[in-house]
Parts: sequence; structure tokens; C-alpha cells
Amino acid sequence: MKKTLYTTAGIIASAAVLSLLQPASVGHAATKQTLAASPNKFCSLPTTKAATPEQTAWQIFTAVNCSANGQFAWESWTEQTCLLKPSTPGCANNAGKKRFLHASRLHVKANANVNANRLQGLGNDCSPMITPASFSGPNPPDPSLKPFVPKNLASTATFCEEVFVNNAEAAFIKTPPGAAAGVNLQTLTGQAAYIKSKGKLTFPTSAVELKIDWLPATSVTGSASFNCTTNKPKGVVVDVIDGKCYALVGMHVSSKLYPNWLWATFEPQNAITNPNRCNPSLYSSCNDAWGSNPAVSTGKVTAATKNLTNLMDQAGLPVEFRNYRLVGIQTTYSDPAGSKKLGNSFVEYNASVPAQQASCVTCHSYAMMNTATNPPTENPNFGAFPGTPPIGTPGKPPAGNWIQQDFSWLLGIMPPK
Repeated sequence: MKKTLYTTAGIIASAAVLSLLQPASVGHAATKQTLAASPNKFCSLPTTKAATPEQTAWQIFTAVNCSANGQFAWESWTEQTCLLKPSTPGCANNAGKKRFLHASRLHVKANANVNANRLQGLGNDCSPMITPASFSGPNPPDPSLKPFVPKNLASTATFCEEVFVNNAEAAFIKTPPGAAAGVNLQTLTGQAAYIKSKGKLTFPTSAVELKIDWLPATSVTGSASFNCTTNKPKGVVVDVIDGKCYALVGMHVSSKLYPNWLWATFEPQNAITNPNRCNPSLYSSCNDAWGSNPAVSTGKVTAATKNLTNLMDQAGLPVEFRNYRLVGIQTTYSDPAGSKKLGNSFVEYNASVPAQQASCVTCHSYAMMNTATNPPTENPNFGAFPGTPPIGTPGKPPAGNWIQQDFSWLLGIMPPK
């Protein structure tokens, strides 16, 4: 089942905007030709920062969720499976290629699962959600997460993840500029060689990365049950992947338009799929002066601002996206409101990140590898070193031959050689 490409309101708004760009003397036939030749600018990734980081985040979110040829823009990007293991069947043709739902790499690492494929986020092996039974299992989550367990989960509830990079980031990883012949960033050995020759590793400002979390319909029970045809969860994008129904419950956006990247995370306003959204006792309140009215919220439904609805209408986004909200952004080690915390109540929670301990920029600042070993090894602690400062402070390499990977845990999970 494919997504609806455009809502009626989106088509009308987009057509109206584009018609204003046409010269008054242009005839109907010429107008049709001009429209066909003019891409929707609202569906293009921004190349510069907007007036605020929140606006920039929404411009990216809107552009990546524009639809063409029966799929969202990000579906034509490169999924992490195809960077980690390009020989995987289905990776040869990125346009319309196979979908790779896999385990959350952060969840796998937090739960000490050393299966090689799961550690690298390969395969179609999704992660178990946190349920009441999780706390009596062999690798129980942090006890701080127990008060937030949803009450509508099946005992076998799972969640699935995809990680996509846009063409600019994929090109940089595969053929980094100035690299010696045969050197790329698809192995830790290659990264070490590149950094040794260039002095440091810095992604281009055009690089964008998405982490998308999916909730299978089979993971919820009772009155919370949903499907992708006659009983869709209200205000939530759904998709049928490999014959199974999923709800899009979380999306992280990372953009190199800012030196420390822009970190933004989004969730739908739905108590069935995202019951802990904006709960400051878990991770963080929602704070978005550009797209939400009121700007600050702690879980109650908010209205989309005219700025946001206009942007989505001009891009022709499906109406369900009007119900998604920006939890918050980080461009430094504190967000604009002064908070040092930012976390997605679905993505981080089910990855077993302890309550009050989510900060995108701090976690990613620990993306480092050790070149004292041959081949190099990644930071085994995934988000911290023993004895390092708490969230809200930048990670610094410990003693030894540790080098930074420009906040990219995706580089860190590449094979050693």
C-alpha cells in the first residue's frame, strides 16, 4: 500500500503558489509546460539556515516527506544497511529498492546484544519494546523507565527502525573529497586513513540524515488496535511494508547546516502510539515557537501555526503530517530555551535511554574511534566514556589515539575493515 501523494488542500495551495509565479500573458498550454518544468521549491532541502533552527527543522521535515512516484522523498535515499553492507540484496537500485526494517542500534547496544548483524543494524530483525515483563528479563531496562510503560502493548511488542542519508551524505561517505585512491568512509580503517591525511573529518553542509521509527500494528492490543485500511490511528502516517501495517511514530532529523549539526525530533499527537510525548519527567517538554501554538507543551494537543500549515500545504504533504509536532531542537549543548535535554518519547525510550538522560548532541559528540588498535575500534560505550561529564557537555576524547567522527554514529558502526 502506497501513501497518498497529495491532499486536496495541498494541491490547491501548491497550484496557487505556482500560478502566482507565472507571467500574466502566459497561455494555458504554456502554463502547463512551465509548471511541469518547475519543481516545488518547498520540496527541496534548504541550503541555508532559516531565521530560527525550528523553522529550518520544519523546512527539512517538509521537504523529506514530499511525495513523488508513490513514495516519500527519503525512500529514494540510501538506507544504512546499504552503506554498512552494499552487497545486501536489494541495495543495487536505491530508487524503489527493498525496505530494510531493522533493530535499533542504540537499543541493541544498551542491551548488550553482541550479534554482529544486530550490532550493525542489518537485516529485518526489529527490537523488542519496553513492556512490564522487560524489567524481569535477562537485560532489564533502567528502572527509571518503568513508570512510563504504555498500558496498551502486546506482550511481544516490537518496534522497527530505518536510517537514511541523503545523496550528499552518501556521496561523501562513499567518495570523500581528496581521499587517496581506494579510501572511503565505509570502514573504520578507511576513516582513520582519511582523517590522517586530511587532519579531521567534516561532513558537507548539505548532509542530512533521518532516523525513522515504526510501530507495528501487532504491537498494540484492545481498543488501541489499528490497521492501515479501515482503522488508521488518527493523525498518524501509516504504511504497509512487506505486507505488514506500521505507524510512523518518530523521526529524528540531523542536518550539517550547523557546525554541531541541527538535531530535531518529531512525534505525532496520538495517545495510542505516543502516550509519553512531551513528558518532561521522561526526557523533555515540547518547545517550538515556530510551528506550535502554544509553543511550550507537556503532552496536551497543540495547534499547528499558520506558518506550519502554509508550509505543508505549499509542499502538498498528506494531511496526517499536520498532526506531527517538533519536540525540540539542539544546535549546541543547550537548546534555545536553555534546556540541556532532548529526547523522543518513543525512539529514545524504547532504545532504553534512562529518564532525564537524553541529549542528541551530547550523545553524538562521543562518536569516536580508537586508532591504537588495528583495525580501529569504535567507542564501545556508545554515547559516553566511563567517568565523562553528564549530558549538556561535549564529549572529549580520552587518553590514547581517539579521533572524532563529526558526531556520526553511523560512521562509528561501519565494519572495521
